[in-house]
Amino acid sequence: MRSRTGGAPPYSISSPSPTTPPRLSSNAKPSHTSTSTWIIIVIVSSLASFYVGVWSAWSLTSASSGGFNVHSSNEAASDLCVKAANGQDVKTELGQKIGDIFQSRLERELKTRSCTDANKSAEDCPKVCFDAPNCDASLGKQIEDLFQSKLDAAIYSFNVILVNDLAMADNTNCPQVKECAKFCLDAASGGGDVSMRKKIDAVVQPKIQQAVDAKQCPRCPVCAVCAECKPCPDHDESTRFDSSTNQYASGLVSISRKHLFDAYDFGVPMSSSAEHENSLILYQNPDALPSNSTIAQAAQHDGQIPVMTDGLEATENCDQLNVLFSKPPDGNKVRQCTVMVLGQYQGYHIQRWMRKVGSGQVGSMDPKAPLHHVSRTTKTDAYDELDMPKSDHILLHQEILSIYLANLKEMQDELRTTLKKIAIDNTVVVMTVNKGQSELFLNFVCSARSRGFDLKNALLVPTDQFSKDLADELGLATFYNEHLTMHQNAELVAEQFYVTLQLMKNLPSEEAKVYGDRTFGLMMMAKVICVQLVNDLGYDLLFQDVDVVWYRDPINYFQKMTPSMAAFDIYFQDDGSRQERFAPYSANTGFYFVRSNERTRLLMRRSLYAGDLIFACAGHQQILIFLLADMNSLGGLKIKVFSRDLDDFPGGYNYHMVKDWMKQMINKEKNPYIFHMSWTQNKEDKLKFMKQMGMWHANDKCVGKEAKEILADYKGPLSEECCSKEPLTQCFYKDKPSIIPCKDSPSKDGGGKSFW
Repeated sequence: MRSRTGGAPPYSISSPSPTTPPRLSSNAKPSHTSTSTWIIIVIVSSLASFYVGVWSAWSLTSASSGGFNVHSSNEAASDLCVKAANGQDVKTELGQKIGDIFQSRLERELKTRSCTDANKSAEDCPKVCFDAPNCDASLGKQIEDLFQSKLDAAIYSFNVILVNDLAMADNTNCPQVKECAKFCLDAASGGGDVSMRKKIDAVVQPKIQQAVDAKQCPRCPVCAVCAECKPCPDHDESTRFDSSTNQYASGLVSISRKHLFDAYDFGVPMSSSAEHENSLILYQNPDALPSNSTIAQAAQHDGQIPVMTDGLEATENCDQLNVLFSKPPDGNKVRQCTVMVLGQYQGYHIQRWMRKVGSGQVGSMDPKAPLHHVSRTTKTDAYDELDMPKSDHILLHQEILSIYLANLKEMQDELRTTLKKIAIDNTVVVMTVNKGQSELFLNFVCSARSRGFDLKNALLVPTDQFSKDLADELGLATFYNEHLTMHQNAELVAEQFYVTLQLMKNLPSEEAKVYGDRTFGLMMMAKVICVQLVNDLGYDLLFQDVDVVWYRDPINYFQKMTPSMAAFDIYFQDDGSRQERFAPYSANTGFYFVRSNERTRLLMRRSLYAGDLIFACAGHQQILIFLLADMNSLGGLKIKVFSRDLDDFPGGYNYHMVKDWMKQMINKEKNPYIFHMSWTQNKEDKLKFMKQMGMWHANDKCVGKEAKEILADYKGPLSEECCSKEPLTQCFYKDKPSIIPCKDSPSKDGGGKSFW
């Protein structure tokens, strides 16, 4: 009589069957053989020993880990099903019966089948397969089909025995035990209750993998012959890398990008296709190869590159890891090559070469031209997106920087006092705004308070008196230094713009007409200044643009992270754009969280000193991303960008590009923390998009008016006069996402199909 072991490996129909070769784990082997070959080796290498893993699998096949519809109120019945699945408190004969049924049926069917090689009986098939370099494909297919059919037959028999056995075990607590067992069996077979099925699979799959790994025959890494049954034949084991490169290139394995990212969060946004696209790991020292000798051997020799599924295992012996991000541009239409100059003095930056004719931003691609060194911001059409600073940019930056440095201590003392009053857990929310964007700021405050957020730790750094007065009346803390004087004017060459008497008043009050114009660039400098000041005083901060609405408090997200996620220094919303100038992070600089430490303080100082580039490029997004990449390499800055494919921090990419996601959000199937109405050309569009999405809570009568004008005829709090508890929804475009149908409205994009 065989004894039953409670921890025996199970099998579940809803999980990959043993007929499917497992991908490589710590005990698995490289994927050189076909499915049929693998099946034969697993089944017939030792039916008697393999039986131990299989018969106990049936004890879990039909069970459920959770409640069910038929007897949702009968906890005793549910417990009985779970105990039967785990081999507890049910007659031990059940496991023996299942084992006997499976083994006898499998052996009987195998003996009745003829082997396709040399007309030998099925009992001799194992020897035939082991003696041949590769198993016969036809034979393998027969055994594979047979194996699956017998699994199905065994399940049916198991169902009958389980029902009878349950009835014998407990007739009192489960009077309708047949229905109880049926529901458990439905879930185990891939149907029925979803939560039960998931729990079963979570227990079943690791154990069946363990059983398969334990019974799998070691294979020759070159031809996959079962080395346990027959010594590996002689092969021409030529190495993958010849003598001229093997001093610094010893082996190569492949691993899916998702499995690699599961092991190491590199911080860059991972795309939805990551699971189906493999990365390559080059081992530059034989001692760095994986400990699994079979994988290591296959990695070093010619033939198929072994595939691994565990990033930690693939890198377990790597003392250092150099990571390169690369993707064929323009959908693989460009004939891109990647050169690894091995054996050379170590470098940590990428050089780009293109067949470009012309220089700077003036140029074109010519496939007959020689390769020339180009900027990393050069697009595939040879246009360089980096504008070099001109004299007016440099002059303006010098003037602002001189004011900043001359008055730094005074500013810090004043700001420190404010931050001590409002910070919660050493964290504040920072924004900056001018009069031209003031209605967006008003709407943020109104929408946040309509959802119960008090904004006590929010700080506004206004660039004009209008915005300061508005924030004061709304009850938000402000930092607006009135005492920063400068003793000379600086005239811009491009146009007659004069620096005013105060640092923040150096920035315009009017709105940016379009994304990237001069006013936009100047406001980007304001963002840099306010973040750098707060960060340098030792406070963690969430910086956000004023075109953001909150659905859940994002501060909670950043303060209640897992230890691994909390290890990052700075976190960004994914911009969604994949332009060359935003690589490799595509960080949106209108919503990000910064932990104050020596690395982020250095980053923010460098941003401040890059003002001439910010003015030249009319924005700080690409400049900050340049600095992120450099600080990641130079200073070990840990950067995290939340992928655009996740649900927590959506923005303009979702609004304009992922309409199905927007419908799910409208139907409350998505529950994001915030929504950032980015990807818009101007303020007019932002307002329209937000209004038809039900994100607008600011009354029109307050828009563009000074606080004292609004309060002239109203003596209560300004927020009561200017804020609507319910969203003020209005249609503008039928082809843009809207919380209400806007089918009768015109199209924004010209002939666009209605969103609804």
